[in-house]
Amino acid sequence: MKRLGLGGTVLLPATAWLAGKTTARAAGFRGGLTRGDIAILRLLAAAEIIEWDLWLQYQELALGNAAYQLALESLDGDMPSYVHQNNRDEFTHQNFLNAYLVSKGNKPVSLEPFRSLPSSQATGANKTAKRLTNLMNLTVDTSWYTRYRSAGNPDFGDTFTQIVNLVDLPAIPNSDLPLPSDPDGFKIQLIANTAGFHFATIEQGGLSLYDSLLPKATSPEVIKIIAGIGGSEIQHFEVWQDKAGNAPPVMDNSGNVLFPQLPITPDQTPNGVDPADPMDTNQIMPRPCTFILRRTRHVHPHGNGFRLRWQRHERPVFPGHDFARKRDQQSLFGHRARPRRWQLHTLCRGGR
Repeated sequence: MKRLGLGGTVLLPATAWLAGKTTARAAGFRGGLTRGDIAILRLLAAAEIIEWDLWLQYQELALGNAAYQLALESLDGDMPSYVHQNNRDEFTHQNFLNAYLVSKGNKPVSLEPFRSLPSSQATGANKTAKRLTNLMNLTVDTSWYTRYRSAGNPDFGDTFTQIVNLVDLPAIPNSDLPLPSDPDGFKIQLIANTAGFHFATIEQGGLSLYDSLLPKATSPEVIKIIAGIGGSEIQHFEVWQDKAGNAPPVMDNSGNVLFPQLPITPDQTPNGVDPADPMDTNQIMPRPCTFILRRTRHVHPHGNGFRLRWQRHERPVFPGHDFARKRDQQSLFGHRARPRRWQLHTLCRGGR
């Protein structure tokens, strides 16, 4: 649940929604699906219900609260519409996953018994609705900002710092607050900035969840579902991480910094050089990260050539492919190529 940016906002007994009874059609199968695939779909359906609960609260205030809407528009003028679109997607995801489970003879996932948290009382919110999640007291993980701008790779033990510390802050107002342009407008702007970073944190958690479950699925149909919805989670994250970089600095009326100025790239000039620093806000494409491949020399038992041994810290780089074969050596490196140590870089990094 931390992957979805929830922290301590929701506590649900896992067995209550993962171990629901199903209608068996064959021993060990439900509608032609393995128990493992059913468990994956139920986990994803539960995660999407929680995401939808988050985004529905954001949508109500982004579209219905004047001060909050203006503060979000400081990050991008289309922010209210983007929030609505993201909420629409999350509703569709959970709705589809549950419909698919039912079509295979399984019970849908429901978290309604856990819907007990109070709603915001600000204008625009459904004040009487009960919620699964609490957006009025968040600690937001912002390490995704430095993760995707760093050459480090979590698969090799690298860790990533917070770009900004957002601790015990609301991401939606609990009551009506002054407009951002008013003397106390810093209050709603800080809330909107927190939300802007939380948007990306939610979707980074979602894309990582789908990515981690994809290789565990066995049914081709379930694999397509995971890949399809997971792709939209990636799109969501790319939008939100770009918009979060537009969050303005915030100070209170005494000059205390509540939200810092984020790193900004100097103005571009036509000199053939990109002046951006890797941590600048406009560096939204994932930076190439370390991807270690080593090539070492061995004596081939049937001649005076060499064999290649590809090594990585945790898992084979090219599983199932024997690069020691002679024709592969020649096509990759040329005949009698001299072995040497080298490093390659890739745009991929682990989602963990």
